[in-house]
Amino acid sequence: MKKIYTILALSALAVSANAQTVEGSQPFVHKTLPFQNSVGGVRTITSPDTTGIVNVTDFLPAFNFTTGHPTFYSYGSSTLTTGYLFGNNGSTSGFKQVAQGYLNVNGSDIGIIGVLCWFGGKQSDLGSSITSKVVVKAYDMQPNKAYNVAGGAVNTTTLNWEGPSTLKASGDILYADIDTVNFNYVAFGSVAYMSGASNSGSFAISCDFSTLAPGDTAGLVSDAMNDALNIDYAFHQTASGKWYVTDEIFSGATATGGLDNDIALWAVVTPGTGVNEFYNGMKLTTYPNPSVDNAVIEYSLEKNSKNVALLIIDPSGKKIIENQYGNQPSGKYSVNIETTNLAAGTYFYQLRSNGQVFTKQFVVTK
Repeated sequence: MKKIYTILALSALAVSANAQTVEGSQPFVHKTLPFQNSVGGVRTITSPDTTGIVNVTDFLPAFNFTTGHPTFYSYGSSTLTTGYLFGNNGSTSGFKQVAQGYLNVNGSDIGIIGVLCWFGGKQSDLGSSITSKVVVKAYDMQPNKAYNVAGGAVNTTTLNWEGPSTLKASGDILYADIDTVNFNYVAFGSVAYMSGASNSGSFAISCDFSTLAPGDTAGLVSDAMNDALNIDYAFHQTASGKWYVTDEIFSGATATGGLDNDIALWAVVTPGTGVNEFYNGMKLTTYPNPSVDNAVIEYSLEKNSKNVALLIIDPSGKKIIENQYGNQPSGKYSVNIETTNLAAGTYFYQLRSNGQVFTKQFVVTK
C-alpha cells in the first residue's frame, strides 16, 4: 500500500550560511523543519504512485525523510526575507524556475497526472494579485541539456549533463492557494506520458515562479545538504533559460558540491503509454472531463473478472464512493456519477478487478 504523508512543520531553527551562484553571491538562511507523520493526517492511496516519497525502487532519487531533515532555504537574514533558494529570489541570476529530475530505474512507460509540492514559505510585499500563480510543469530528460561541473571546476560554457528538455504538461496553483504546512497537489490538464524508450523514461518536474505577481515570493522545501548522494538531478534555470545543476551553482569556485540535495517535488504517476489499450485487463475513461453536474465513467474488462469495484477518491484522499460489483463478464460498462454536490477540485476514480488497480483522475468545476 502506498502512503502519501501530510507533513506538519512544527518549528524552525534559523542559522546563517553563504551561497555562491554562477552570476553572483548572496547570503541565505536555512531552517531545519522538524516533522511528524500524524496518524490523523495520513492519506492512503493505493494507486497512483508517487515518486520519491515511498517508492524508492522504481524512481530515484528518494527524498530523505528518514535520517535527514527537511530543510527550507531563504535568502536574506532571519528578519529580512528577499526570496527563497528553491523558488524566486532577488539574486542577480534571476532564478525563476527549479526542477527535480527522476531516474526511471526500470525504463517503464508512465503517465504523470500531477505533482505534489511542499512549499516552505511564501511572502507578499505589495499585496498579491488574484491571478498570481506558480506553474508546475513536467519535462522529459535528455542528455546535454544542463551545465554541471567539468574537470573539477564550475562549468558555464558546455552542456554536459542530463536536463529538462521538452515540456509535456503543466498545471497552475494560485499564490492564494499555496499551503505552507501541508502538501499541495497540482493536477495537470493532460497526462504527461514518458516513454521508457526515450532516455529510459527519465523526467523532471518543476515549479516556475515567473508568473507570480510583483512582490510575491514562494519557495519549496528540500532535504538536507548531501542527502542527494551526488545524483545531481536538482536544477535551477536562469533568466536566460539555461538549466544548471543546483549542486554546481551553489558549490562555489571549487565545485565541491556544497548543496547536494533534492527538491520537495514528487510526480504522481500511473502506468501508461497514451495508447487506448488494456492495462492489467482493464480500460478506463470518463466524460465530460471537467464535469459540472454529471460524469460518466466507462470501463471495459478484457476477460471475465472477479471482485470488480469502482471507487471515487476526493482531493484529500478520502474515499467518497465505493461500488462493489462482484464478478462481471468481459465487456464494456458505464456508470453515471452525479457531481452536483461535489466541491470543485481534482478527483481520482479507481477500478479494481482480479486484484489489479487502475486509477485515473477527473476534474469537477462549478
